[in-house]
Amino acid sequence: MGVFHRLFVTAGSSVPPQLFRLFLLLSCMLLLSACGAMDYVPSWPGSGGGGRPASMRRPAQGRQTPAVATAPAPREALGPAVFSALRGQEAERMAQRLSPASQSLESFADLNTALRHSLEHAARMPQRQPALVRPGGSLSWGQFRQTLEELLTVLPRLDAEPALLSERFVWYELTPQPLLTGYYAPEMEASPVRAAGYEYPLYAPPADLKRTGGQAYERRRVDIDGALAGRGLELAWLSNPADPFLLQTEGGGVLRFPDGSRRGVHFAATNGLDFKGLGAILLERGALPKERLARESIRQWCAENPKRAQELMADNPSYVFFRFTSAVGEGSLGKPLTPLVSLATDPSLLPLGAVLALDVPVPTAYGSLRGLALAQDTGADIRGLRLDLFLGSGERAERMESGLRAPASLYLLVSKSALRAKAN
Repeated sequence: MGVFHRLFVTAGSSVPPQLFRLFLLLSCMLLLSACGAMDYVPSWPGSGGGGRPASMRRPAQGRQTPAVATAPAPREALGPAVFSALRGQEAERMAQRLSPASQSLESFADLNTALRHSLEHAARMPQRQPALVRPGGSLSWGQFRQTLEELLTVLPRLDAEPALLSERFVWYELTPQPLLTGYYAPEMEASPVRAAGYEYPLYAPPADLKRTGGQAYERRRVDIDGALAGRGLELAWLSNPADPFLLQTEGGGVLRFPDGSRRGVHFAATNGLDFKGLGAILLERGALPKERLARESIRQWCAENPKRAQELMADNPSYVFFRFTSAVGEGSLGKPLTPLVSLATDPSLLPLGAVLALDVPVPTAYGSLRGLALAQDTGADIRGLRLDLFLGSGERAERMESGLRAPASLYLLVSKSALRAKAN
Protein backbone atom coordinates (compact mmCIF):
# COMPACT_ATOMS: atom_id res chain seq x y z
CA MET A 1 0.00 0.00 0.00
CA GLY A 2 2.88 2.37 0.75
CA VAL A 3 4.12 2.02 -2.83
CA PHE A 4 0.75 3.04 -4.31
CA HIS A 5 0.45 5.90 -1.81
CA ARG A 6 3.87 7.31 -2.74
CA LEU A 7 2.79 7.37 -6.40
CA PHE A 8 0.17 9.90 -5.47
CA VAL A 9 2.42 12.23 -3.47
CA THR A 10 3.05 15.37 -5.50
CA ALA A 11 4.86 18.62 -4.54
CA GLY A 12 4.58 17.97 -0.80
CA SER A 13 0.82 17.29 -0.87
CA SER A 14 -0.74 13.85 -0.43
CA VAL A 15 -3.89 12.42 -1.98
CA PRO A 16 -7.09 12.28 0.10
CA PRO A 17 -7.59 8.75 1.56
CA GLN A 18 -10.91 8.26 -0.29
CA LEU A 19 -9.32 8.97 -3.67
CA PHE A 20 -6.36 6.76 -2.83
CA ARG A 21 -8.66 3.82 -1.97
CA LEU A 22 -10.55 4.34 -5.23
CA PHE A 23 -7.26 4.35 -7.16
CA LEU A 24 -6.16 1.16 -5.40
CA LEU A 25 -9.43 -0.59 -6.31
CA LEU A 26 -9.17 0.47 -9.95
CA SER A 27 -5.53 -0.63 -10.09
CA CYS A 28 -6.42 -4.10 -8.82
CA MET A 29 -9.22 -4.38 -11.39
CA LEU A 30 -6.87 -3.37 -14.18
CA LEU A 31 -4.25 -5.83 -12.98
CA LEU A 32 -6.74 -8.70 -12.99
CA SER A 33 -7.97 -7.67 -16.41
CA ALA A 34 -4.42 -7.65 -17.75
CA CYS A 35 -3.81 -11.11 -16.38
CA GLY A 36 -6.92 -12.32 -18.18
CA ALA A 37 -5.85 -10.67 -21.40
CA MET A 38 -2.52 -12.44 -21.29
CA ASP A 39 -4.49 -15.70 -20.96
CA TYR A 40 -1.56 -18.10 -21.19
CA VAL A 41 -2.27 -21.81 -21.25
CA PRO A 42 0.07 -24.80 -20.84
CA SER A 43 2.46 -25.35 -23.69
CA TRP A 44 3.11 -28.91 -24.89
CA PRO A 45 3.01 -31.11 -21.74
CA GLY A 46 6.42 -31.30 -20.12
CA SER A 47 7.96 -28.51 -22.22
CA GLY A 48 7.30 -25.64 -19.81
CA GLY A 49 6.56 -22.09 -20.85
CA GLY A 50 3.33 -20.46 -21.86
CA GLY A 51 0.99 -20.45 -24.77
CA ARG A 52 1.02 -18.34 -27.91
CA PRO A 53 -1.31 -16.78 -30.43
CA ALA A 54 -2.20 -18.69 -33.60
CA SER A 55 0.86 -19.09 -35.75
CA MET A 56 1.49 -18.28 -39.36
CA ARG A 57 0.69 -21.40 -41.35
CA ARG A 58 2.14 -22.92 -44.47
CA PRO A 59 0.44 -25.67 -46.46
CA ALA A 60 1.77 -29.21 -46.32
CA GLN A 61 2.36 -31.53 -49.23
CA GLY A 62 0.86 -34.95 -49.77
CA ARG A 63 -0.61 -37.39 -52.24
CA GLN A 64 -3.19 -36.50 -54.86
CA THR A 65 -6.78 -37.71 -54.85
CA PRO A 66 -7.09 -41.49 -55.14
CA ALA A 67 -7.82 -41.46 -58.90
CA VAL A 68 -4.38 -40.01 -59.64
CA ALA A 69 -2.60 -40.86 -56.40
CA THR A 70 1.15 -40.83 -56.03
CA ALA A 71 3.30 -41.88 -53.09
CA PRO A 72 3.08 -39.47 -50.12
CA ALA A 73 6.01 -37.16 -49.55
CA PRO A 74 8.49 -38.44 -46.96
CA ARG A 75 7.77 -37.30 -43.43
CA GLU A 76 11.08 -35.46 -43.17
CA ALA A 77 10.27 -33.48 -46.34
CA LEU A 78 7.21 -32.01 -44.61
CA GLY A 79 9.14 -30.48 -41.74
CA PRO A 80 8.75 -31.28 -38.05
CA ALA A 81 5.20 -31.52 -36.74
CA VAL A 82 4.66 -29.18 -33.77
CA PHE A 83 1.74 -28.84 -31.35
CA SER A 84 1.43 -25.33 -29.89
CA ALA A 85 -1.21 -24.20 -27.41
CA LEU A 86 -3.60 -21.44 -28.39
CA ARG A 87 -4.31 -18.71 -25.86
CA GLY A 88 -7.73 -18.96 -24.30
CA GLN A 89 -9.27 -16.08 -26.22
CA GLU A 90 -8.11 -17.51 -29.54
CA ALA A 91 -9.41 -20.95 -28.57
CA GLU A 92 -12.76 -19.42 -27.66
CA ARG A 93 -13.01 -17.73 -31.05
CA MET A 94 -12.32 -21.06 -32.72
CA ALA A 95 -14.88 -22.84 -30.53
CA GLN A 96 -17.56 -20.30 -31.44
CA ARG A 97 -16.93 -20.98 -35.14
CA LEU A 98 -17.65 -24.70 -34.94
CA SER A 99 -20.85 -25.83 -36.63
CA PRO A 100 -22.31 -29.34 -36.30
CA ALA A 101 -24.50 -28.51 -39.31
CA SER A 102 -21.39 -28.29 -41.50
CA GLN A 103 -20.88 -31.98 -40.71
CA SER A 104 -24.52 -32.87 -41.45
CA LEU A 105 -25.23 -33.16 -37.72
CA GLU A 106 -28.28 -31.64 -36.05
CA SER A 107 -26.46 -31.05 -32.77
CA PHE A 108 -23.18 -31.61 -30.94
CA ALA A 109 -25.13 -34.29 -29.06
CA ASP A 110 -25.08 -36.41 -32.24
CA LEU A 111 -21.41 -37.11 -31.47
CA ASN A 112 -22.32 -39.15 -28.39
CA THR A 113 -22.06 -42.62 -29.95
CA ALA A 114 -18.86 -41.89 -31.85
CA LEU A 115 -17.24 -40.45 -28.71
CA ARG A 116 -18.14 -43.58 -26.75
CA HIS A 117 -16.48 -45.74 -29.41
CA SER A 118 -13.28 -43.73 -28.95
CA LEU A 119 -13.59 -43.86 -25.16
CA GLU A 120 -13.86 -47.67 -25.21
CA HIS A 121 -10.57 -47.80 -27.09
CA ALA A 122 -8.73 -45.31 -24.85
CA ALA A 123 -9.99 -47.07 -21.71
CA ARG A 124 -8.56 -50.40 -22.89
CA MET A 125 -5.06 -48.99 -23.28
CA PRO A 126 -2.43 -48.87 -20.48
CA GLN A 127 -3.42 -45.63 -18.77
CA ARG A 128 0.06 -44.45 -17.79
CA GLN A 129 1.66 -45.39 -21.08
CA PRO A 130 2.41 -42.52 -23.49
CA ALA A 131 -0.07 -42.36 -26.34
CA LEU A 132 1.60 -39.43 -28.08
CA VAL A 133 5.23 -38.41 -27.72
CA ARG A 134 6.54 -35.21 -29.26
CA PRO A 135 9.71 -33.19 -28.54
CA GLY A 136 9.45 -31.80 -25.04
CA GLY A 137 6.74 -34.00 -23.60
CA SER A 138 4.00 -36.56 -24.02
CA LEU A 139 0.34 -37.34 -23.42
CA SER A 140 -0.77 -40.58 -21.80
CA TRP A 141 -3.69 -42.82 -22.67
CA GLY A 142 -5.19 -41.82 -19.35
CA GLN A 143 -5.20 -38.17 -20.46
CA PHE A 144 -6.89 -39.12 -23.74
CA ARG A 145 -9.49 -41.09 -21.76
CA GLN A 146 -10.11 -38.15 -19.38
CA THR A 147 -10.48 -35.81 -22.37
CA LEU A 148 -13.14 -38.04 -23.93
CA GLU A 149 -14.97 -38.40 -20.61
CA GLU A 150 -15.03 -34.65 -20.05
CA LEU A 151 -16.25 -33.98 -23.59
CA LEU A 152 -19.09 -36.45 -23.07
CA THR A 153 -19.99 -34.62 -19.85
CA VAL A 154 -20.30 -31.19 -21.52
CA LEU A 155 -21.70 -32.47 -24.84
CA PRO A 156 -25.39 -31.74 -24.04
CA ARG A 157 -24.52 -28.10 -23.27
CA LEU A 158 -22.31 -27.31 -26.26
CA ASP A 159 -25.05 -26.13 -28.64
CA ALA A 160 -25.89 -23.31 -26.21
CA GLU A 161 -22.42 -22.91 -24.67
CA PRO A 162 -19.69 -23.66 -27.26
CA ALA A 163 -17.23 -21.63 -25.15
CA LEU A 164 -17.05 -24.65 -22.82
CA LEU A 165 -14.67 -26.13 -25.36
CA SER A 166 -12.14 -23.40 -24.59
CA GLU A 167 -12.89 -23.27 -20.85
CA ARG A 168 -12.41 -27.00 -20.30
CA PHE A 169 -9.85 -27.91 -22.98
CA VAL A 170 -6.47 -26.70 -24.21
CA TRP A 171 -6.35 -26.38 -28.01
CA TYR A 172 -3.02 -27.48 -29.48
CA GLU A 173 -2.60 -26.32 -33.05
CA LEU A 174 -0.74 -28.65 -35.40
CA THR A 175 1.81 -27.01 -37.68
CA PRO A 176 2.64 -27.25 -40.52
CA GLN A 177 -0.93 -27.64 -41.68
CA PRO A 178 -1.77 -31.24 -42.62
CA LEU A 179 -3.22 -32.13 -45.99
CA LEU A 180 -6.83 -33.31 -45.85
CA THR A 181 -8.25 -35.74 -48.38
CA GLY A 182 -11.38 -37.84 -48.17
CA TYR A 183 -12.40 -41.45 -48.52
CA TYR A 184 -15.73 -43.21 -48.69
CA ALA A 185 -17.26 -46.69 -48.71
CA PRO A 186 -17.88 -47.55 -52.40
CA GLU A 187 -20.61 -50.08 -53.16
CA MET A 188 -19.71 -52.96 -55.48
CA GLU A 189 -21.69 -55.75 -57.12
CA ALA A 190 -20.18 -59.04 -55.91
CA SER A 191 -20.66 -62.79 -55.84
CA PRO A 192 -19.72 -65.09 -52.93
CA VAL A 193 -18.35 -67.61 -55.48
CA ARG A 194 -16.66 -67.31 -58.83
CA ALA A 195 -19.33 -67.09 -61.53
CA ALA A 196 -19.87 -65.73 -65.03
CA GLY A 197 -19.26 -61.99 -64.89
CA TYR A 198 -17.53 -62.20 -61.50
CA GLU A 199 -13.86 -62.99 -62.17
CA TYR A 200 -11.82 -60.73 -59.86
CA PRO A 201 -11.20 -61.89 -56.28
CA LEU A 202 -11.04 -59.91 -53.07
CA TYR A 203 -8.64 -61.66 -50.69
CA ALA A 204 -8.30 -62.16 -46.97
CA PRO A 205 -4.66 -61.96 -45.75
CA PRO A 206 -2.55 -65.13 -46.09
CA ALA A 207 -1.32 -66.61 -42.82
CA ASP A 208 2.33 -66.31 -43.86
CA LEU A 209 2.15 -62.64 -44.90
CA LYS A 210 4.38 -61.38 -42.10
CA ARG A 211 6.80 -64.27 -42.30
CA THR A 212 7.34 -64.15 -46.07
CA GLY A 213 7.37 -60.36 -46.39
CA GLY A 214 5.66 -58.08 -48.85
CA GLN A 215 7.57 -59.14 -51.94
CA ALA A 216 6.00 -62.61 -51.85
CA TYR A 217 2.59 -61.02 -52.33
CA GLU A 218 3.22 -58.00 -54.50
CA ARG A 219 0.41 -57.28 -56.94
CA ARG A 220 1.85 -58.95 -60.02
CA ARG A 221 2.39 -62.22 -58.17
CA VAL A 222 -1.15 -62.18 -56.76
CA ASP A 223 -3.25 -60.90 -59.66
CA ILE A 224 -1.30 -62.23 -62.65
CA ASP A 225 0.76 -65.18 -61.38
CA GLY A 226 -2.01 -66.48 -59.09
CA ALA A 227 0.08 -66.70 -55.91
CA LEU A 228 -3.06 -67.04 -53.76
CA ALA A 229 -5.21 -69.15 -56.07
CA GLY A 230 -6.69 -72.29 -54.55
CA ARG A 231 -5.95 -71.34 -50.92
CA GLY A 232 -9.54 -70.51 -49.99
CA LEU A 233 -8.81 -66.86 -49.19
CA GLU A 234 -11.35 -65.35 -51.60
CA LEU A 235 -13.91 -63.32 -49.66
CA ALA A 236 -15.89 -62.46 -52.79
CA TRP A 237 -15.60 -62.06 -56.54
CA LEU A 238 -16.12 -58.72 -58.31
CA SER A 239 -17.22 -57.89 -61.84
CA ASN A 240 -14.75 -55.18 -62.85
CA PRO A 241 -10.93 -55.53 -62.66
CA ALA A 242 -10.76 -51.97 -61.30
CA ASP A 243 -13.06 -52.72 -58.34
CA PRO A 244 -10.58 -54.61 -56.10
CA PHE A 245 -8.03 -51.83 -56.76
CA LEU A 246 -10.62 -49.18 -55.85
CA LEU A 247 -11.54 -50.94 -52.61
CA GLN A 248 -7.85 -51.17 -51.77
CA THR A 249 -7.47 -47.43 -52.39
CA GLU A 250 -10.42 -46.57 -50.13
CA GLY A 251 -9.58 -49.17 -47.48
CA GLY A 252 -13.01 -50.78 -47.54
CA GLY A 253 -16.52 -50.60 -48.89
CA VAL A 254 -19.83 -52.40 -49.30
CA LEU A 255 -20.49 -55.58 -51.30
CA ARG A 256 -23.95 -56.17 -52.78
CA PHE A 257 -24.64 -59.87 -53.40
CA PRO A 258 -27.15 -61.35 -55.89
CA ASP A 259 -29.54 -62.38 -53.10
CA GLY A 260 -29.90 -58.72 -52.07
CA SER A 261 -27.70 -58.95 -48.98
CA ARG A 262 -24.98 -56.39 -48.28
CA ARG A 263 -21.75 -56.87 -46.35
CA GLY A 264 -19.06 -54.45 -45.36
CA VAL A 265 -15.39 -55.17 -46.00
CA HIS A 266 -12.49 -53.36 -44.38
CA PHE A 267 -8.70 -53.21 -44.50
CA ALA A 268 -7.13 -56.21 -42.72
CA ALA A 269 -3.47 -56.13 -43.81
CA THR A 270 -1.10 -54.86 -46.46
CA ASN A 271 2.08 -56.17 -48.04
CA GLY A 272 3.76 -52.91 -47.06
CA LEU A 273 5.01 -51.99 -50.53
CA ASP A 274 4.75 -48.52 -52.06
CA PHE A 275 1.37 -47.47 -53.41
CA LYS A 276 0.80 -45.98 -56.86
CA GLY A 277 -2.60 -44.75 -57.97
CA LEU A 278 -4.42 -46.28 -60.93
CA GLY A 279 -5.07 -42.92 -62.54
CA ALA A 280 -1.37 -42.06 -62.44
CA ILE A 281 -0.50 -45.43 -64.01
CA LEU A 282 -3.02 -45.08 -66.84
CA LEU A 283 -1.81 -41.55 -67.56
CA GLU A 284 1.89 -42.49 -67.55
CA ARG A 285 1.32 -45.51 -69.78
CA GLY A 286 -0.80 -43.56 -72.27
CA ALA A 287 -3.95 -45.60 -71.69
CA LEU A 288 -6.11 -42.58 -70.81
CA PRO A 289 -5.64 -38.81 -71.20
CA LYS A 290 -5.75 -36.57 -68.17
CA GLU A 291 -9.28 -35.33 -68.91
CA ARG A 292 -10.62 -38.91 -68.67
CA LEU A 293 -9.26 -39.82 -65.25
CA ALA A 294 -12.61 -39.63 -63.46
CA ARG A 295 -13.43 -42.83 -61.59
CA GLU A 296 -16.25 -43.99 -63.86
CA SER A 297 -14.15 -43.39 -66.97
CA ILE A 298 -11.38 -45.51 -65.43
CA ARG A 299 -13.84 -48.29 -64.54
CA GLN A 300 -15.27 -48.25 -68.06
CA TRP A 301 -11.81 -48.48 -69.65
CA CYS A 302 -10.82 -51.37 -67.36
CA ALA A 303 -14.05 -53.25 -68.16
CA GLU A 304 -13.36 -52.87 -71.88
CA ASN A 305 -9.66 -53.82 -71.53
CA PRO A 306 -9.52 -56.31 -68.62
CA LYS A 307 -6.22 -58.06 -69.47
CA ARG A 308 -4.33 -54.85 -70.22
CA ALA A 309 -5.88 -53.26 -67.12
CA GLN A 310 -4.50 -55.98 -64.86
CA GLU A 311 -1.11 -55.76 -66.52
CA LEU A 312 -0.97 -52.00 -65.95
CA MET A 313 -2.28 -52.24 -62.39
CA ALA A 314 0.67 -54.50 -61.61
CA ASP A 315 2.80 -51.33 -61.80
CA ASN A 316 1.46 -50.70 -58.31
CA PRO A 317 3.16 -53.35 -56.11
CA SER A 318 1.07 -52.48 -53.04
CA TYR A 319 -1.66 -54.96 -52.13
CA VAL A 320 -4.36 -54.68 -49.46
CA PHE A 321 -6.18 -57.63 -47.90
CA PHE A 322 -9.65 -57.47 -46.35
CA ARG A 323 -11.97 -58.85 -43.71
CA PHE A 324 -15.74 -58.81 -43.43
CA THR A 325 -17.20 -56.35 -40.94
CA SER A 326 -20.42 -56.30 -38.95
CA ALA A 327 -21.16 -52.75 -40.05
CA VAL A 328 -20.82 -50.70 -43.21
CA GLY A 329 -17.95 -48.22 -42.94
CA GLU A 330 -16.11 -49.82 -40.04
CA GLY A 331 -12.82 -48.29 -38.94
CA SER A 332 -9.70 -49.42 -37.10
CA LEU A 333 -11.52 -49.32 -33.76
CA GLY A 334 -13.79 -52.11 -35.00
CA LYS A 335 -16.76 -49.70 -34.81
CA PRO A 336 -18.82 -47.85 -37.43
CA LEU A 337 -17.31 -44.61 -38.71
CA THR A 338 -19.25 -41.35 -38.60
CA PRO A 339 -19.36 -39.39 -41.90
CA LEU A 340 -17.58 -36.02 -41.78
CA VAL A 341 -16.40 -36.76 -38.21
CA SER A 342 -14.15 -39.85 -38.31
CA LEU A 343 -10.58 -39.28 -39.49
CA ALA A 344 -7.92 -41.72 -40.64
CA THR A 345 -4.62 -40.55 -39.16
CA ASP A 346 -1.03 -41.62 -38.62
CA PRO A 347 -1.16 -43.03 -35.05
CA SER A 348 2.34 -41.74 -34.32
CA LEU A 349 1.07 -38.21 -34.92
CA LEU A 350 -2.59 -38.42 -33.84
CA PRO A 351 -3.41 -41.61 -31.93
CA LEU A 352 -6.72 -43.42 -32.26
CA GLY A 353 -9.07 -41.84 -29.75
CA ALA A 354 -7.75 -38.29 -30.13
CA VAL A 355 -10.31 -35.46 -30.01
CA LEU A 356 -9.74 -32.86 -32.70
CA ALA A 357 -11.21 -29.66 -34.07
CA LEU A 358 -11.12 -29.30 -37.83
CA ASP A 359 -11.43 -26.14 -39.92
CA VAL A 360 -11.09 -26.66 -43.66
CA PRO A 361 -12.42 -24.66 -46.64
CA VAL A 362 -14.45 -27.57 -48.01
CA PRO A 363 -17.82 -26.39 -49.32
CA THR A 364 -20.79 -28.04 -47.61
CA ALA A 365 -24.46 -27.13 -47.53
CA TYR A 366 -23.65 -24.96 -44.50
CA GLY A 367 -20.42 -23.36 -45.61
CA SER A 368 -16.91 -24.53 -44.79
CA LEU A 369 -16.46 -27.64 -42.68
CA ARG A 370 -15.77 -26.57 -39.09
CA GLY A 371 -16.40 -29.10 -36.39
CA LEU A 372 -15.19 -31.65 -33.88
CA ALA A 373 -13.47 -34.68 -35.40
CA LEU A 374 -12.24 -37.99 -34.00
CA ALA A 375 -9.20 -40.09 -34.91
CA GLN A 376 -10.88 -43.46 -35.51
CA ASP A 377 -9.16 -45.04 -38.50
CA THR A 378 -5.77 -45.60 -40.11
CA GLY A 379 -4.58 -46.21 -43.66
CA ALA A 380 -1.58 -47.75 -45.39
CA ASP A 381 -0.72 -44.45 -47.11
CA ILE A 382 -1.73 -42.12 -44.26
CA ARG A 383 1.66 -41.07 -42.94
CA GLY A 384 2.88 -37.91 -41.28
CA LEU A 385 0.98 -34.73 -42.02
CA ARG A 386 -1.89 -36.48 -43.80
CA LEU A 387 -5.53 -36.78 -42.80
CA ASP A 388 -8.26 -38.74 -44.54
CA LEU A 389 -11.84 -37.78 -43.68
CA PHE A 390 -14.52 -40.47 -43.90
CA LEU A 391 -17.35 -39.19 -46.11
CA GLY A 392 -19.88 -42.03 -45.87
CA SER A 393 -21.17 -44.05 -48.80
CA GLY A 394 -23.18 -43.49 -51.95
CA GLU A 395 -23.00 -41.04 -54.84
CA ARG A 396 -22.85 -37.89 -52.70
CA ALA A 397 -19.83 -39.19 -50.80
CA GLU A 398 -18.16 -40.24 -54.06
CA ARG A 399 -18.64 -36.78 -55.58
CA MET A 400 -17.29 -35.08 -52.48
CA GLU A 401 -14.26 -37.40 -52.33
CA SER A 402 -13.19 -36.58 -55.87
CA GLY A 403 -12.77 -32.90 -55.06
CA LEU A 404 -11.51 -33.02 -51.49
CA ARG A 405 -7.86 -32.03 -51.22
CA ALA A 406 -7.00 -29.05 -49.06
CA PRO A 407 -4.70 -27.91 -46.25
CA ALA A 408 -6.59 -28.01 -42.96
CA SER A 409 -6.37 -26.14 -39.69
CA LEU A 410 -6.27 -28.87 -37.04
CA TYR A 411 -6.32 -28.65 -33.26
CA LEU A 412 -5.80 -31.40 -30.71
CA LEU A 413 -8.10 -30.88 -27.71
CA VAL A 414 -6.87 -32.01 -24.28
CA SER A 415 -8.75 -31.70 -21.01
CA LYS A 416 -7.29 -29.02 -18.73
CA SER A 417 -8.12 -31.15 -15.69
CA ALA A 418 -6.16 -34.04 -17.21
CA LEU A 419 -3.17 -31.76 -17.74
CA ARG A 420 -3.38 -30.40 -14.19
CA ALA A 421 -3.59 -33.92 -12.77
CA LYS A 422 -0.34 -34.85 -14.55
CA ALA A 423 1.36 -31.64 -13.42
CA ASN A 424 0.45 -32.39 -9.80
